[in-house]
Amino acid sequence: MREVLKNKWKNKVLHGQCNGNIDRQLISEEDTFLWLSKGDLKAETESEIVAAQDQAIRTKYYATKILNTETDSKCRLSHQFDETIDHIISACPILAKEQYIKRHDRLCTQLHFNTCKETGVQLAKKHWYEHVPKSVETGQEGTVTILWNQQVQTDRIIPNNKPDIIIRDNEKRTCMLIDVAISGERNVIKKEAEKILKYKSLQ
Repeated sequence: MREVLKNKWKNKVLHGQCNGNIDRQLISEEDTFLWLSKGDLKAETESEIVAAQDQAIRTKYYATKILNTETDSKCRLSHQFDETIDHIISACPILAKEQYIKRHDRLCTQLHFNTCKETGVQLAKKHWYEHVPKSVETGQEGTVTILWNQQVQTDRIIPNNKPDIIIRDNEKRTCMLIDVAISGERNVIKKEAEKILKYKSLQ
């Protein structure tokens, strides 16, 4: 019965998109549903996230194409593109000016906070959402240096020399470059390839 229900879900044109992207290996099944295994969200929050993954939130596109209402399907902010979940999450030019940047910076802050904790940096705040990253942090005994949004000095001009976070292992003399992108699930592989190419010279 579970397989029947799963196949019924996967075969839906709209709701089955998330599973289709997993089957095509555009996104990781384990990472996509990891949050469900933790059990630390309210039921209402869980259902809202699942609805978003299933493209089943009442956007203007959903109202027009699925509910067959006489509504313009264009985004209420940009008025250019269909107001789908993907568009709202990662493709709206109006949201890109401020909201996407804020989301990007908050995610980087959490990454920086967790990295500092793991490397023994003394933190002033207990929670990641109170954390204000410093330009340079040093781990216990100076073995690790964490750089936040810093340009790297190089022996020749490299246009892309400012990743979000650099973790420098001072003992092994190696660096890990972290540059964050929050994309729609169809663009995950494309974005990853873009980032690797962007920082190839710096690497």
